[in-house]
Amino acid sequence: MRKFLKFSAWALASALLLGLVSFAALKFYFTPERIKTLLTGYAEANLKRQISLDSAALNLRGFSIKNLRIAEHPDFGKREFFSAEEFSIRPDFRALLKKELKINSISASGLNVSIIEVKKNVYNFSDLMSPPQPPEGAKKPGAESAAKPPAFGISNISVKNSRLSYTSADKTLHVALDEIKLSASSIAGESLFPFEADFKLKLKSPYLSGDFPAYLKGKASLGALDPKKGKVRIEKALLTAGKINCELKGELENFLEPDASLDLRIKPFSSTDLKAFFPAVPARILLPAVNAAAGFKLTAGKIAFKSLDFKAGPVEGSLKGRLAWDPVFSYALNARVKAQVPEMNTDVLAKKFPAVPKGFHLPLTEIEADAALNPGKIKVKLAKLSAASLAATMTGKFALEPFSASGALKISAGDIHDLAQIVPALKPYKIKGKAGGGFNFTFDKILALRGKASFENVSAQFFDRKLSGLKGAVEIAKDRLSAEGVSGKLDGEDLKLGFSAKNYAAHPQVLLNLDLAALRLPAALPAESAGKAGAAKKRANAKPFYFNLEGKTRLGAISHPNLAAGETVIKYALKNISEDLKNLSGQASFEVNGGKFEKLYDLAKENKAAKVALYPILILGKSSKLAKGLKLPDFNTITFTKMEGDYAFKNGLMKIQKSVLISNVADASSAGSINLAADTLDLKISTTLKEASGIRMSVPVGMFVKGTFENPRVKLDAKSVMKQPAVKKNLKKAVKEGSKLLKKLLKK
Repeated sequence: MRKFLKFSAWALASALLLGLVSFAALKFYFTPERIKTLLTGYAEANLKRQISLDSAALNLRGFSIKNLRIAEHPDFGKREFFSAEEFSIRPDFRALLKKELKINSISASGLNVSIIEVKKNVYNFSDLMSPPQPPEGAKKPGAESAAKPPAFGISNISVKNSRLSYTSADKTLHVALDEIKLSASSIAGESLFPFEADFKLKLKSPYLSGDFPAYLKGKASLGALDPKKGKVRIEKALLTAGKINCELKGELENFLEPDASLDLRIKPFSSTDLKAFFPAVPARILLPAVNAAAGFKLTAGKIAFKSLDFKAGPVEGSLKGRLAWDPVFSYALNARVKAQVPEMNTDVLAKKFPAVPKGFHLPLTEIEADAALNPGKIKVKLAKLSAASLAATMTGKFALEPFSASGALKISAGDIHDLAQIVPALKPYKIKGKAGGGFNFTFDKILALRGKASFENVSAQFFDRKLSGLKGAVEIAKDRLSAEGVSGKLDGEDLKLGFSAKNYAAHPQVLLNLDLAALRLPAALPAESAGKAGAAKKRANAKPFYFNLEGKTRLGAISHPNLAAGETVIKYALKNISEDLKNLSGQASFEVNGGKFEKLYDLAKENKAAKVALYPILILGKSSKLAKGLKLPDFNTITFTKMEGDYAFKNGLMKIQKSVLISNVADASSAGSINLAADTLDLKISTTLKEASGIRMSVPVGMFVKGTFENPRVKLDAKSVMKQPAVKKNLKKAVKEGSKLLKKLLKK
């Protein structure tokens, strides 16, 4: 036993001595100068690049190098491709003796690798990836005899305080991984090995710039040193953009052109956190968490999405297609989106987005869209919107610069009362009913619609009026809007309506045929509505709006505090109707079968159309008061059996072709003209009193009326006075008495 221990001690001492002798021999052979010479020689022979280093040494832990620098091809006259402040490698010497490449550890500090795209798909390391050329005349090996890369293994890698950067050929994209801290172990061949890394991603591009701290943990494979066969399995990745935190996991293959399948999660954040990267984004909008699963292929010039499914709060969807940036930025994407927009008031949105109109209350709304997106173009394959009983679907094509559009739209409303929930201003009208329709639309500087909408059992209230049971259809074709066969009830009276309007966007040409069993009018508009009407008139005065009107209106009866009338028929063919009436032209006539006026001036003040139609009667009333000697009745309050009017208009001048009033106290007619814009008069009114007035005339007496509506000037027609029988009789008697007196004087 003692001999065995003694032998063992001598054997151990001999092994230690052999090791020391071997290390001394290696150290004696691998002097710092020799290591530097070997490295520079290898770089010049294999890398075709110039290198420099401050020191290189061999110690018990392996080789150690300080301030290693590798130039761009061919020398430092261009740029520096690689540098390392400290680099050490600890090989497995026993494996080297067996001609196996095994390394116990590699550690580095201050690494700096600069990757530059020289031109499309050519980089500053491309020469290093090219296979060595066989000697001239040598037979090129076939694929089956290609040499396999040598087997290797690295037990541990540790990198700190390092940097990897990339610059595109056009200098518009710069990406850097800065402050890299990396650890990895058990690296060999094509096997997966664990790794962990911290770094700061620095990005500068026309689309996004900023610094983004990142953390990465997972497993990777170097693919037997073939970058195309490299793999990464990401178990956990964190990326921070300001206060925005992203989590990532998934798999990636091919380091040169990554083929990836990734899952992304972004925690809830505020739009304020995006302003550092996208300044135009409005601030203080809370955004929900985002979950996304993407499969894509990334190359130097584009990224192709095989699939991208995402969900962000009430929004979810998918994306397929590509983004390209070489030679110019472009994209071709197919997107599907489904969203549920919560109930909200647009006043809140308007604070963030000033273009959003205020005063609307949006109900819970569901949106679905399927669209194809290309630069400057959007093709909506199908878009759906539903809110309460309201629904709409749309397909269309949209060009963005300049903007133009074409497509089809379908809408339906189970109850249009839901519109009043959206637009509070409609609530007082208490609208109800069902409506729906379909339209084709185009937009090229102006909007053009073509289609048809129908409605049934529509009811509404306005100005103390009640519309009910309205049904019919509205058709839009080019610049024409029409509604034929519309029927319903107004205040319980039967209503029939035919309507059309051409060129309705610029200068409407309206055809209106209306038949109403009875029209009941209030004394005046409610104060609030009247105020709104006044505001509307102000806007019209600022920029006159003209329209034409043609057609016929029949009213079975009219009831108003100032007017009660029987059947009334109004015909009109008017052009250039506006608030000031300066350019009014055309024809208009009316016929009223019996009725009664009460304070006719009050009616004229309320309604300008009534004032124009009743102008001659109004002037008759004023003139009758001024012609005191005739003792005419008060035409401001009168019962009549018939009233007719026939007027011609030309550029605001109204020519009275016929104006007749027949009553139990007097008959009156008017002729002449009225300047509607200036309210100036040039009339002749003829009145024949009847017995009911207390005076009976067989011949009408005339009045000439000048001045204005507010201040008319009246002059009696002397000829018409002289034609009165009583005047003639008195005149004959005066002549006869004068003749007798003359004869007596002559006899004397």
